[in-house]
Amino acid sequence: MLEITTHNLGNATIFRCAGRITLEHADLLRMIILEQAPSIAVLDLAEITAMDAAGVGILVSLGWWAKTTGGSLKLMNLTPRVDDLLELLNLRSAFEICSVPEMLSLLCLAFEKSQSARREPSRGCAGQLVDSELAFVQRAS
Repeated sequence: MLEITTHNLGNATIFRCAGRITLEHADLLRMIILEQAPSIAVLDLAEITAMDAAGVGILVSLGWWAKTTGGSLKLMNLTPRVDDLLELLNLRSAFEICSVPEMLSLLCLAFEKSQSARREPSRGCAGQLVDSELAFVQRAS
């Protein structure tokens, strides 16, 4: 089973994936991402327990889709199992992996969105007032 939770953060969308990206469920991931068509798609793979060839194929096709549409596909929180599989298939370099600063920027943006939903003036992670877009999202535009 594959569960996907989406978090829209400006022009970036995080897709939290939990479970298995296998033949039975890989197409679900593709359909959800293509339906939302974000300019920056970030796949959070921290809770992936298994991935087969179909799952790898979906990641490759999503990467191709992002490049041909002018978007970006980033992988985040690779489990050792997924990381080893991509390395074994010589595909790790084909994907953009979120760095720690980028992940922190995404978390700050999510925090800012939650604060603005409360209609409270908020301060950024560094304690200063911030715009609704963070450097990660602006750089990737």
